[in-house]
Amino acid sequence: MPRLHTVRILDQHGDTQLNYDPADADSVEEIDARFADLMARNFVAFDVSSHPGRVIAVFDPKATEIIITPRFAGG
Repeated sequence: MPRLHTVRILDQHGDTQLNYDPADADSVEEIDARFADLMARNFVAFDVSSHPGRVIAVFDPKATEIIITPRFAGG
């Protein structure tokens, strides 16, 4: 069985976990479209596959874990 990668979306709906197989073009395309939609809505994504994590603006299907959140506003 292939090792699944994970995208977690933390928003007003809670913690949504999406798993995908990076070798499956259809699942990568589906996650990429969801990622692009969230980035267009001013979310921010973090590749936490290794330490330290890093902010990313483009979906990387090789990342084993990505966390997406609404952009934080400071004051």
